[in-house]
Amino acid sequence: MTEKNYAQSIAGDLFHMIKSAQEQGVSVDAGFRNQAMSSPSMSLTYMFLTKNDLLKVPALPAQVKKQVRRSNAMAVIELANAAGVKQTAGIHLIWSSAKACSKIESEAEMLDGIQIQGLAAFTAQIKSTLKNDIPRTMDQQVPPSAE
Repeated sequence: MTEKNYAQSIAGDLFHMIKSAQEQGVSVDAGFRNQAMSSPSMSLTYMFLTKNDLLKVPALPAQVKKQVRRSNAMAVIELANAAGVKQTAGIHLIWSSAKACSKIESEAEMLDGIQIQGLAAFTAQIKSTLKNDIPRTMDQQVPPSAE
């Protein structure tokens, strides 16, 4: 999959998350979250945040602050530590728009707001995480009699 196709795919996913949340009665302009994946050792959550809420995050890097707009989507990766407690391992700004989430009308509009640098960093981290998590998860699922 090319970078452009991947960005289009993510834009489509984010657009459908917004539309689905709206259909469920969520006030999407106030911010919401969508847990896309969860296992005992990791989770992936998309957080849609307003500019005001995002700028309240302590230690937000200056380069990220420059990209923050009215509506924003962050990809949050959490990994379990040795005790099994999940901790944030990565937060990536992958989309921002001057429009309110409820005013986004198409996947093409979502694509216009994709933050390429944040998406690339997220992609690298999630690939690495899944590469390490899948074998561990599979080992836990295989019954002893199957070995």
